[in-house]
Amino acid sequence: MTDYYSLLTGYPIYIATQEFQRRKHRKKRINKKWRKRYGTVELNSMPHGEVIIMDNRVLCMTKRTFEQIRKIESEG
Repeated sequence: MTDYYSLLTGYPIYIATQEFQRRKHRKKRINKKWRKRYGTVELNSMPHGEVIIMDNRVLCMTKRTFEQIRKIESEG
């Protein structure tokens, strides 16, 4: 079994998931209401479930993978 806690504590983590708003409005006050009403779309730039360790010791993973690792970390 992999020790996920030691994996997360030593390296900076890059989350490869971007959120885009479904509809936008030019005014900030109204745009906040539109974000709540219409929601956002998540775009992953890499497959879910993969963790990549780059040369400069940065971990790359999706938001969903990060949340799963944190859940395992809090249980164990």
